[in-house]
Amino acid sequence: MSTTEPIELCVSSDLTQLARISEFVAESARRAGVPEAGVFEIQMATDEACTNSIEHAYGGKTGEVRVCCWVEGDDFVVRVTDFGRRFDPGQVPLPDTAAPLESRDIGGLGLFFMRELTDQVEFLSDADSGNRVILRKHLRRQS
Repeated sequence: MSTTEPIELCVSSDLTQLARISEFVAESARRAGVPEAGVFEIQMATDEACTNSIEHAYGGKTGEVRVCCWVEGDDFVVRVTDFGRRFDPGQVPLPDTAAPLESRDIGGLGLFFMRELTDQVEFLSDADSGNRVILRKHLRRQS
């Protein structure tokens, strides 16, 4: 099992930082050996997690978003941390992706996309460590 030292990017809770975060994650994923399709998927999942932190956890107030990347075993891992309002993924209803587009609610697909684009999503929260979303992408395809 191999582990690389985590590298971290800390940015203000501002949507203008999403491009910077995306480049940081893509560069880290490529260095870790994530195939290009997987790089795009982990970028998109991280973008959703960061957007949720900025828009919902901080609700327009200034705060900090930390994005940390590392390799753990056969996984490329991204952890997004904020210190805003706590998020309970159990309170988010599953989207009806089979419903006609005109009858679907706008928004609410971020959690669905995170789960579809990664191999594992974990949500943790406590007062000392903040709110953490941990995204895992397998470096090698599972048979």
